[in-house]
Amino acid sequence: MNILLINNASLNTDKFKQQNQLLFDAAKDLNIELDVKRNIDIKYWYDSNGSFLERLNCDAILFYDKDITLANLLEEKGYKVFNSADCIKNCDNKALTYKILADNKLPIPKTFIFPLLFYPNVQNNILFIEKVENELAYPVVVKKWFGSEGQQVFLVKNRQEFVDLLNREKQELLIQEYFSECFGSDIRINVVNNEIVASMQRFSKDDFRANLSNGGVAESYKPTESEKILALKAAKALGCDFCGVDILQTQKGPVICEVNSNAHLNNIYKTTGINVAGKILSYIKNKVASV
Repeated sequence: MNILLINNASLNTDKFKQQNQLLFDAAKDLNIELDVKRNIDIKYWYDSNGSFLERLNCDAILFYDKDITLANLLEEKGYKVFNSADCIKNCDNKALTYKILADNKLPIPKTFIFPLLFYPNVQNNILFIEKVENELAYPVVVKKWFGSEGQQVFLVKNRQEFVDLLNREKQELLIQEYFSECFGSDIRINVVNNEIVASMQRFSKDDFRANLSNGGVAESYKPTESEKILALKAAKALGCDFCGVDILQTQKGPVICEVNSNAHLNNIYKTTGINVAGKILSYIKNKVASV
C-alpha cells in the first residue's frame, strides 16, 4: 500500500522532521510505502474548465496540514484523505470547534466570540468587554481563532489589559472563563479510530498554559473513565479519524480545552513510549483495504 504524507512547506523544523521519521519508521514496520510532499509542491489551479489537480500515485493521503482548500480539492478528485477537510476545519477554527462541541452538549468553558467589526474602535470594544464582564470574572482567557502550541492564547487580568489586547489583536478572538485550579496543567488524550491510544498529563510551573513548546513537562497518564468518554465524544463530534484532545481537570469535572486534528506525535511518544504514528497508519491501511 502507498500512502502519501502531505506536510506544510513552511514547517521544516527539527520537530517536524522528527515527526516524519516516526511516521516513516511506523510505515516500514507496517509494510507501507510512505511518500511525502509539501503542499506547495502539489500543482493545482482553477479556470473556466473547472479545477485541475496533478495525478498523485497513492492509495490514501495522510494530510498533516491545515491547507483546507487543498484537502477539499483532493477529496473532490476522489482521494481518500485522513483527516478529512471537514475535520481539519472543525478543529483549526476554534470558534467553530466550541460551537460544535456546545451543539453536542459537551462540557467546554463558557465562551464569547468577539463580533466581526468592519471598523474596530475603542468604544465598541468597551461595549463588548462590558457584556463579558457581566458573565465572567477576571482573569479571562483570550484566544485567536487560529493558532497552535499556545502561541495565540492570552490570560487577561483586568479591563485595561483586555482593552489593550483587543486594540492590538483586532479580530477573530474568543474569550473564555478561566479555571484557576488548572493553572499550568492539562491532559492530552490521543484518539485513533474511536479508541484511546495514549495519554499524558502536562505541567508548567511558570505559565498558565501547559504546552510543552512553552517549556512545560509531561508524564504518562491513565485517564479516568469520564475523561475517556469525553475525549471519544469530542473526536466523534468533530469528525476526527485521529486527534489529540486536551482536557482540563476543573472543580466542575473534566472540560474540553481544545481538539487538535494534527496533534504532534513526538512528545506523546517520548512521554509514553507509544508511537501514535503507527496507530494512525495502521488505521488508514485497514480502512482503505476494507473498502
